[in-house]
Amino acid sequence: MLRNMFRWGRAKSVTQCSCDPEWQGLYTKIDGERRLALPRDEMATIVGYLDLTAHCARCDAEYPKPWGLASQ
Repeated sequence: MLRNMFRWGRAKSVTQCSCDPEWQGLYTKIDGERRLALPRDEMATIVGYLDLTAHCARCDAEYPKPWGLASQ
């Protein structure tokens, strides 16, 4: 699991959101359930540790910027 921590700085192919306006809502899946994700200035530690990805709620494009889980 620690290996995921070192992948943050690696370049990924940029996914374009096809929605207008872009990135209206973000979600991630944890244990098969959709969870609300929010943009942040820095990537949340738990996101890197669990190797999670955020996606657009409408077009399902992968979010390329830092994000974190919303509190419940």
